[in-house]
Amino acid sequence: MTRHIRRQYGDSEAVLAFHDPEDYRFIRSGGAIPPDVFASGVGTMNAAVATLPAPNRKLPREDHIPANHRQFRPRKGPRNGSRQRNRQERGVADTESELADCVGAIYEAAAAGGDWESVGTRLCRLVDAQGAMLRTGDRGEASRNVMMRFDESEAIYLSYYHPLNPYLIQARRDFAEARTRHLTNVMLGPELVPEQSFLRSEYYNDFARHHARRHLLASLVGVTHAMPFGLFRADDAEPFGEKERRLLQALVPHLQRAVELRARLGQESQASWATRAALDVLPVGVAIVDAGLRIHFMNAASQKDLAHPDAGLRALRSGPYAAGGVYLAAQAKDAAMTLRRLVTSATSGQVGGSMRIVNRDMSSCAVLVSPAPQGLSADEATADGGGRAEKLAMVVVRDLGRVASPPPQMLCEVFGLSRAEADVAVALSGGASAEDVAQQRNVSLPTIRSQIRSILGKSGTENLRDFERSMASLAAIAPRGQDGR
Repeated sequence: MTRHIRRQYGDSEAVLAFHDPEDYRFIRSGGAIPPDVFASGVGTMNAAVATLPAPNRKLPREDHIPANHRQFRPRKGPRNGSRQRNRQERGVADTESELADCVGAIYEAAAAGGDWESVGTRLCRLVDAQGAMLRTGDRGEASRNVMMRFDESEAIYLSYYHPLNPYLIQARRDFAEARTRHLTNVMLGPELVPEQSFLRSEYYNDFARHHARRHLLASLVGVTHAMPFGLFRADDAEPFGEKERRLLQALVPHLQRAVELRARLGQESQASWATRAALDVLPVGVAIVDAGLRIHFMNAASQKDLAHPDAGLRALRSGPYAAGGVYLAAQAKDAAMTLRRLVTSATSGQVGGSMRIVNRDMSSCAVLVSPAPQGLSADEATADGGGRAEKLAMVVVRDLGRVASPPPQMLCEVFGLSRAEADVAVALSGGASAEDVAQQRNVSLPTIRSQIRSILGKSGTENLRDFERSMASLAAIAPRGQDGR
């Protein structure tokens, strides 16, 4: 069906006969007629134009349009309806892209120690908010908002208004009473706290309304304790609606999983830190290697011992680049073959074994190779990105010429020795005689012998040989470095 529209231009009128309903509706609703329809005869609309001399001439029927009318080619671009659909599709695509960007930023912040502030910035842009909030404190602790840069408003909030926040009070109550029902459920501010109650609160009147926190879109995440999460708008902004709720609802499950991931990684990181700290204080060297002798870990003692220029066991880098790895290597050919055999045994499910390595200065060290704990292998597999756990071996190195003795303070605390008696006990380590100790300390021999009798009595040992065994046991558990060795 052909539709007509009459338009007046100066002293004449133009009648447009539209053959496309979309173009007709576009012009009828106030859309502009393209100038090229009347200028060049090459229009962007599928319409026929006739010029009428009299402004009040009756609109012709379709079959009475003058024969000399201009017929314009159909436009090549999209029609108005298509343009509108394209704009809508572009808007949906942009929103989906922003959602994906937010999801990526959330997991990056949780897994890689990323920037939570960038997550807050993206969320504010997504729902046109003026502030974002995620608090991680436990048991009512006033923890800092990790999604916003610390500023004056945050300092004021933490100093006084944190326990007065009615939204926070309600969120923690919901978490305690019905965790699964409220977790990741997105709510508008009035659904959490009645509007009139909020507007009468000290929190709103003295703080929130002055810092763009009038309207709230919030949810609850957390593992062991409630972690309130929310977005804010100021008084002069529109309240959040269902559109913003739907957008945030799509993201909150990802935020919850990211919080769980962060907690799990934190526990693993703490366990790894504790393991390293414990190994670093041991008085013996400990290295973790794979079947190819590549070193995965060295404690402080092994780093010092293997770096010594006269050491018969060294940590050597393979190739000129750091990515080549560091490998455990014995300097002597026979020792290298024995070490590889023991490590192969330990990493193939067998027991490993022991060996002695002679250093360049003719001192020697004992080496014990055994399978590494299974949990350590699993941790290594996780750190490397998953997959099957690689079998590892633990190599313990002890210098046979090093005299092991606990620090004097330890002897005072364990056996109740005086400081002078503890110093004499340490001096006796390694088989020194009473005469040697008397000469070293520049005291009389009877004095040293009297102190030895006191030491044996307080330690409950019958002779110096028994006491040295007790000393060796204490030295094995003494933290490295306390005795200066």
